[in-house]
Amino acid sequence: MKNSVDVRTLLSVYEKVKTQGQHFENSCKLEDITCTESPDGYCVNLADNNVSLDINFHNTYHFHTMNEDPESVINQTTTEFHNNNEAQVQEFIHKLMQLDKRY
Repeated sequence: MKNSVDVRTLLSVYEKVKTQGQHFENSCKLEDITCTESPDGYCVNLADNNVSLDINFHNTYHFHTMNEDPESVINQTTTEFHNNNEAQVQEFIHKLMQLDKRY
């Protein structure tokens, strides 16, 4: 996937969700974005219903989609599978950017 996003912006969104969102036992939620962090604080996660984003130490990140395994998706070609996942990730990034602007 060709997702080059600014890690500072992602961390800004994470901080906004954490400080302005509704707090639960192990997470915070603002609008439909949920954030969590690892016990050691070296990895944070932002997620909605379709996409999850891990932001790791040294500003590396990885997107996960709900249907990551092309073998588990029936009636889709590999190209369709990758296009669907890319669309989900792009929508998620857009959602994060909008949240960053609103708060």
